[in-house]
Amino acid sequence: MSIGGNVIFYANIFFLFLFLCLCESVCRYYMVTIPAVLEAGAQTKFCASLLEPNETLTMTVTLKSGEKNTTLYEKTSSEEFHECIQFQPIQTAEIYPWFMVSQMLFCFVQVQGNTFYSEEVRKVLIKAYQPMTFIQTDKPIYLPGQTVRFRVVTMDTKFRPASQLDPNNNRIGQWLNETSNSKILQLSYPLNSEAQEGSYKIIVSAGENKIQHNFKVEKYVLPKFDVTINVKEEVSVGYTYGQPVPGNVTVKACRPFVDYISKSQRKETPCDIQTQKEKVISLDKCSYHQVMF
Repeated sequence: MSIGGNVIFYANIFFLFLFLCLCESVCRYYMVTIPAVLEAGAQTKFCASLLEPNETLTMTVTLKSGEKNTTLYEKTSSEEFHECIQFQPIQTAEIYPWFMVSQMLFCFVQVQGNTFYSEEVRKVLIKAYQPMTFIQTDKPIYLPGQTVRFRVVTMDTKFRPASQLDPNNNRIGQWLNETSNSKILQLSYPLNSEAQEGSYKIIVSAGENKIQHNFKVEKYVLPKFDVTINVKEEVSVGYTYGQPVPGNVTVKACRPFVDYISKSQRKETPCDIQTQKEKVISLDKCSYHQVMF
């Protein structure tokens, strides 16, 4: 299974509240709620309320970032109202792999009338992050003519174009704007009966990021015997019909490097290789090989 991107679980449960009551002859109340953390490029909702205006008032909600101002909401009314508005926060700078980009904005709420003026400012944080995408095929190896079934799962509910490439990097299948209510996208592709043997790729594009999963197409034969390794000291080999398998056994044990080591800095993977001649215990049992590390 292939994994791409990095995932951030975050719930916007903190909200910015603006509330005012100024008493002259009567009170004027207004309130604006907006998530304290906004996801860049995602649809977000905020709500605005005005109570007992007592005159015609204009409410304006603006997001400011440096020299750029974005008016999210503006309404003039002499009556009470409560409205919720959908908006899409601006995109932040380019998203770098394995890092999350954040940017501080200022939310200005201005309420103005003939005899009344109020302005409140609060900070909000806009974050852009890279979703995590999983690709899984039902098998690692396929015969020509078989159907490749695969799943794509991402933390984002919007799936980007998915495509398949053959060993020569030719596109042999494509799906655009695929979505799934269950958040698991399931697709399939029938291979040609004369499909070229080799390594194939499934590529999922999410924005500028691409995640790929490899599978092989080759004419293979199902194994006729099983190999069982008891980690302590012995390897048992036997035909599926119960008879021992004559021959030699070669055991190679390696310890791979962790993923965060740069390929340019990697040395040869440390391995231990041993070959032992078979030793048949009896005709009704497996061949046993003693291996010491």
